Amino acid sequence: MKTIDFLYKNIIRQIAFKFDAEDVHNLAISGLKLVSKFDFLKKIIEKKFQLNQPLKLNGVNFRNPLGLAAGFDKNAEVYDVIASLGFGFVEVGSVTLKPQKGNPGPRLWRIPSEKAIVNHFGLNNFGAVEFLKNIERKGKPKIPLGINISKNNDCDFNNAHKNISECFKILKDCGDFFVINISCPNVECFSGNLRDYAERILKSVKEMDLNKIIFIKISPDISDNDITEITELCENYKTGIVATNTTKNRKLLITGDFDDREGGISGKPLSQKSLDVLKKIREKSRDVPVISCGGIFSHEDIKIRKEAGAQLFEIYTSFIYEGPSVVDNLLS
Repeated sequence: MKTIDFLYKNIIRQIAFKFDAEDVHNLAISGLKLVSKFDFLKKIIEKKFQLNQPLKLNGVNFRNPLGLAAGFDKNAEVYDVIASLGFGFVEVGSVTLKPQKGNPGPRLWRIPSEKAIVNHFGLNNFGAVEFLKNIERKGKPKIPLGINISKNNDCDFNNAHKNISECFKILKDCGDFFVINISCPNVECFSGNLRDYAERILKSVKEMDLNKIIFIKISPDISDNDITEITELCENYKTGIVATNTTKNRKLLITGDFDDREGGISGKPLSQKSLDVLKKIREKSRDVPVISCGGIFSHEDIKIRKEAGAQLFEIYTSFIYEGPSVVDNLLS
C-alpha cells in the first residue's frame, strides 16, 4: 500500500492536477471501463485491496462500512472495478428519469490547498433507460449497490414525486438500496416545505412496495427545523438519511477565488458541518439509519462519526486526493 500511495500522490496526482478536472475525471472513467473488461485484472486488484469488516444494516450485508458516494460513477459504468478497490458498498448516480446534459462547463474545480472540490455539474447523466442497460450488461457487484435518484431539472417540484417514481419503476430491481436526492446544490432552489416535499416522494415510492432500504440525501445547509422534520419523517417511514451533500457556503473556504462561481463544495471544508448535521439527527432519533458523508479524510474522522451515531460512511473527495489506497488508510 505504501508504494501505491507514493506513486499516486507523487506522480499520478501531480500530473493529473495539471489538467482540467472534468477531463481527468472522464479519462479516469474511461480507464476503469477498460479494466472492467478483464476479470483477471479485477481479481488482482481485489486481492490487493479487499478489506473485510462485515456488518448488516436493514437486511443488507456490507463488506465494510465505507462506500464510494454518488457522483463518481454517474452512469453505472465502473462500479465493478470500484468494488475491487476495497469499498464496502458503492452508490451510483445521480440518475434521472430522462437524460440531461447538466450545466455548461467549466463545471468542476479543485482546491488542493484545502483538499476541496467545487462542482457545478447539474446532474448530468444518461437517463434511467441507459443506466439500466449498463447495470444489466455488468450485473450485480460483489458488494451492495446503491442507486441515487433525482428529479429531472425541467420537472417542477410539484411533479417531482411522479418523475422520481417513474425512475424508480425502471430501476427498482437493480439496487440493494436507494437514495432519493433532494439536496443537489446545482439546480434551482427549493423554497417550499422540505418535509412535505420529501413526504410526497416517499409516499409515491413506498406504494411500489420495493422491500429495499431507502435513504433521503439532505443538504448541510438546511435549517435545524428542517433536520428535525426530515428525521421525524424518516423515522415514520422507516427510511434512512445520507448526511450530507455538498455545501454552497463559501465562508467555509479560506480562498476567495470561488466566491463568484456557482457549485457545491466537498472535501475537508465540509467536514465539521457534515458532522454537526449528523449530531443533530441523532439528537432527534437513535433509530434512523445514517450514512455519514462529507469531509472524511482520516481514520479519526470515521471514529468520530461512528461515535456520533453513523452506521455507514461515504467518501468522494478524499478518494480523488488520497488515491486507491484510501479505504485501507481510513479503516485500518
